[in-house]
Amino acid sequence: MENAVIADITPEDAVEVIHWKYEVPYDFYNIRAQAEAMQEFLMNPYYTVRCEGKLVGIFCIGTSAQVPEGRATGMYVERFIDIGLGMAPKQTGQGRGREFFQRIVTFLKETYPNTGVRLSVATFNQRAIKLYESIGFHRVASFPAADADFIIMTHPTLLAVDETN
Repeated sequence: MENAVIADITPEDAVEVIHWKYEVPYDFYNIRAQAEAMQEFLMNPYYTVRCEGKLVGIFCIGTSAQVPEGRATGMYVERFIDIGLGMAPKQTGQGRGREFFQRIVTFLKETYPNTGVRLSVATFNQRAIKLYESIGFHRVASFPAADADFIIMTHPTLLAVDETN
């Protein structure tokens, strides 16, 4: 997926994403409030990942990637950039997640050098946790939320914060 193109989400992309449907147990990620999701996608920093013109997935950064319950309990530190991501349902389970995620991490390292990267993942999503750990992300905290429990993970080599400032 090194040929993958990252771009700002468009209204057409947002409509496509709103209609993505995942199988159990990943149906947790199905969008139920379509109008609110559309506004979220278009008013915040969301990006698409395309490969050969096909929408492979999306990701967001900043507070859009934070779980509200985690934010309310002080789980997120400003010196990190938070990321949230999702692959198109038809792309999952095919061994492409590693390439997809690494392309996003490369984009973040290029766009936000010297900023730590952090993500939150639902504890039931063992497939994603295994992927993140295989790339070097480590569990640093956990917290309960209304619909699921979450783990916060960071990557040590992406934490190039200048300690001299």
